[in-house]
Amino acid sequence: MRMTLLGRAWGRIFNSVGAEFPKETRKSIKAVEDFNTNGVDVQQRLKEIAANDVNWVNRFWLPEMYLRIRLPLPINSSPAYAFPKQTFEGVDDKLRYTALLIRGLVEFKDAIDRKSIDRELSTGATKQNMCMVQYDRVLGCYRQPRTDQDVQHVRNKNNRGDEHVTLMSDNQVFLIRTRIKGDLVPAAGVLRQLQEAVRVSANRAKEIVIPIGAASVGERSDAAECWEELLKVEENTQSLALVNQSLFVVCLDDGDNNNTIPNVTMEKRNDGVAAYSEETLMESGHHLLTGGGSRAHGLNRWYDASIQVVVRSDGLSGLCIEHSAAEGIVIIQMVESALRYVKKHEGNNLVSVMFTSSSPLSFNPRALTWVVSEEARKLMDKQREDFDELHSEMQLEALIFDDFGKESIKGWKVSPDGFIQLAMQLAHYRLHGYLVSTYESASLRRFAEGRVDNIRAATPEALQWMTAMAKADEPKLWPSSLVSFNWVRRALNVNVEERIRLFRKAAQKQAIVTAENISGYGIDNHLCALSVIASSLGKAEHPLFTDPLWAEAMRFPLSTSQVTTSLDLEGSYLCYGAVVRDGYGCAYNIMPNRIIFAPSAFRSNQRTSLSGFKNAIRDALREMKSLLDRE
Repeated sequence: MRMTLLGRAWGRIFNSVGAEFPKETRKSIKAVEDFNTNGVDVQQRLKEIAANDVNWVNRFWLPEMYLRIRLPLPINSSPAYAFPKQTFEGVDDKLRYTALLIRGLVEFKDAIDRKSIDRELSTGATKQNMCMVQYDRVLGCYRQPRTDQDVQHVRNKNNRGDEHVTLMSDNQVFLIRTRIKGDLVPAAGVLRQLQEAVRVSANRAKEIVIPIGAASVGERSDAAECWEELLKVEENTQSLALVNQSLFVVCLDDGDNNNTIPNVTMEKRNDGVAAYSEETLMESGHHLLTGGGSRAHGLNRWYDASIQVVVRSDGLSGLCIEHSAAEGIVIIQMVESALRYVKKHEGNNLVSVMFTSSSPLSFNPRALTWVVSEEARKLMDKQREDFDELHSEMQLEALIFDDFGKESIKGWKVSPDGFIQLAMQLAHYRLHGYLVSTYESASLRRFAEGRVDNIRAATPEALQWMTAMAKADEPKLWPSSLVSFNWVRRALNVNVEERIRLFRKAAQKQAIVTAENISGYGIDNHLCALSVIASSLGKAEHPLFTDPLWAEAMRFPLSTSQVTTSLDLEGSYLCYGAVVRDGYGCAYNIMPNRIIFAPSAFRSNQRTSLSGFKNAIRDALREMKSLLDRE
């Protein structure tokens, strides 16, 4: 990957902070100038690393972005991907769907292993081959909690040609075989194993069931301490090793549960436009993210696994994703292939075909057992409390915006993604009166082993346009805001032509920043690497890294991501939680004639208003349409 120049990186970060360098940033500027002189050895060390690593970013980005974060994985880190709602006519129908879904994912894994999936190309005018290494990792990657920094394990291929998935049923753990001696187990064989596991789990006395899923739902250091205690017992070590070697985890939940969405007022849509509703999307997202907490299905999970496939008896299904292994687009490509497999075969009779590598006993699921000490129970109980607090705090909304979509935005000669980013900036500005540091992931898969960098949408150009759009004479300022520009005190009676001109300027800047990021010229990965190297060289206390501006620049009260799903799988969408307690998360899907948003926040925070933000997004989109229609 190309190295950004040190001075250029600092210039970019300050350009997103304030073009006129207000008084409060002077100390920060001095710290930058000092580091430019006395931190040259840090940059030189990074160049040496870049000369030897396939991708210099990953040794810094992965730990700092994921593995060193001590917050619980649910909500804070793990997104959810909802599938189109199903209709099951009983348990067997649910298990049949699950068996086909497992088989579809396993066939995709088989195609990955045979290198037969099509190489992806980048979007845009100039097509480039995309790195496909994430596909090799997504099925069979496992995040093990450790006290200071988690460890990411990638499953080794079994020399005997055997593979399995982990099944969670009634908080109990089973292994379901999917490949035996190199041959894929047919869907009928998978179905029989599911049926037997469900029968066994239903008949086991609930008072003797140990909800081992609680061992990884809390703070990562607590999870690490819990597993250190559990792994003192050889039986637990053997069971965990088998879970680690699974391709993915399947979670079978009973019917809907009233505890899934705490204290939420649903907004139903009755316009008949879509085959799904905001209520359905919200319910799916809540359940996939937390399972309704520990009192519902939240412990029928294994959050350390990269992929959890969740299927509920009422037809709700989807994924909960441990994000450190792969980006969303890779996972969506995989799961959409599996969903099409289900659609193709759902009318078939799952009569077992000849399977030469198996015997009748090969189709029996294996129940895993656990020995839990009193100390381990206490650590699990603490994690359950933290998990339930997160569940009760999470707010999730859905906005299905039908006024227009991608086609109209293209007609206005604007990048659809840039348009939506500016809409969210305008929504936040209208609601709160200031902009905040904003995260939007930019794919770096044009580079070997590339992951993402950050497109920062809170630019001076965006603020200048929003100031022109504002109706108040004196918008309020947030003292810690990154964008306390002098512009906000200017007169706001700007004519339509000027507002359009400023919008075009802001959209152009957004396009430039996006192009720089996907081309390897982003700043966040570079600054992350410099921070880590400086710490290793004894410069962690340099004024640059202790400056309040640095801390504010590196936290994101608005975390966003575009996730595009296929039109033939209507009703699927992605959602996640806010990454800071006083912030918003917002995934969005730009469709030809519709846009779906999934805004989220934390319930008790006094700064945020999720319903207000949702409504502000809708209003901003309509206001932007009205403006551009007058051009």
